[in-house]
Amino acid sequence: MVFPCIPAFLDLPGAVPGYPFANMNRFQARRATVEDLPQLRTLWEMENLPGEALEKRFTEFQIVDDGAGQVLAATGLQLLEGHGRIHSEAFAFEEEAEAMRALLWPRLETLARNQGLARLWTSLAAPFWKGVGFKKVTEQTLPLLPPAFAEEDAAWLTMPLRAGGAGADEIDKLFAELKVVSQADQERLTARAKKMKVLAMILMVLVFAAFFVWVVMFTYYKRRH
Repeated sequence: MVFPCIPAFLDLPGAVPGYPFANMNRFQARRATVEDLPQLRTLWEMENLPGEALEKRFTEFQIVDDGAGQVLAATGLQLLEGHGRIHSEAFAFEEEAEAMRALLWPRLETLARNQGLARLWTSLAAPFWKGVGFKKVTEQTLPLLPPAFAEEDAAWLTMPLRAGGAGADEIDKLFAELKVVSQADQERLTARAKKMKVLAMILMVLVFAAFFVWVVMFTYYKRRH
């Protein structure tokens, strides 16, 4: 097997032929710690990810290490408003990405369920995610996407974490409809507030004009008498 060129900073034993991916029993998936940051920075750079921004959120990341402290893979899980976004995959060896995903996914799913998340989202394109149950978003599910997750031109996949089959789909549809109604109500309130502001400004102008007329007339009256 021909291994890719690995930056010296990462110092992976797999940088030489013969790295034992066939014997992965000692590999473990775990939460990233501050001690992992130097290797994470290198992995993010290899994947052309925004390392400076991700470094501030390194606690979102789950990693695979080889049991000797070498980080072989990392994936982020952003939590927000009862939803989770799987993002920013990075692998030391791209040809082993599927094996690394298979190690990371059970931990990501367990973490999401333990946090009580209602739904997971991802814009990652790897077929693996459809294989574990993610599906393309629909007109009913897309409105459930938290605005903070939004990405330009993203092809979103989603996976509900609640049991319930068709019942869960109906609940998702209801939530989507309620969200649309809520947005419409907010727009109406905003429009009403703008109208009230305009009316208030008009009233202030009329009061000021009336006061000005009164001052002029009072001054004129004082001069006449």
